[in-house]
Amino acid sequence: MGAVIDSNVFIYAAVEDSEHYGSAVNLIHSLDRWIVPTIVVYETVWNFRKLGFSNEEARELVEQILFDPRTSLVDDRQYLLEGFNLLQSLSLAHYIDSVILAIAKDFGTLATYDKKLRNRASKLDINLLPEVIE
Repeated sequence: MGAVIDSNVFIYAAVEDSEHYGSAVNLIHSLDRWIVPTIVVYETVWNFRKLGFSNEEARELVEQILFDPRTSLVDDRQYLLEGFNLLQSLSLAHYIDSVILAIAKDFGTLATYDKKLRNRASKLDINLLPEVIE
């Protein structure tokens, strides 16, 4: 099974004392295809910086994502305008998530722990992983 992976899945899997560490690691290992929008790579690095990761630590983790044989890096250019359509009445603060949703609509499954994004995805009939979050 493959899924579009949101940045928080990679972040939780990288931070051993995070609330969803075990779940995120299991989720990543359960997938045979990681559909990774380029915008997720940028967002992941941004969050690594906020968490105090060194440049080398962040680079190593990004290399693991990019060079894993399960990774399919998505050129998200074709989804950039669709992201605006999915914003509806939301502010631009939700634009990145809207682009991720546009991609997940095409691929059918989204892996995320973001409750607001999960709610929006379920309204679009996008399958969610994990199926339930605690």
